[in-house]
Amino acid sequence: MKTQSWDHHINFNQMMLTKIFGSSEALFSFDTYQFEDYSKVVTSVDPEKKAKIRKEVFPKDCEEAFKMGAKFAISRI
Repeated sequence: MKTQSWDHHINFNQMMLTKIFGSSEALFSFDTYQFEDYSKVVTSVDPEKKAKIRKEVFPKDCEEAFKMGAKFAISRI
């Protein structure tokens, strides 16, 4: 995240959301799979690495997102 200088933007967004809503939580999923065939769009990406991350990491990120959503739903009832 810091290599892309996103940390500043993410921290700012979280600060603003906390000011508006009183609290804020975030879950990040990086290096996601965006194209079926990277060779047609981007040449600087390792498609095998992307496919491996999609297979091994992305399902875990989705599970964490589901848990977060369930927590939000339960805490608002």
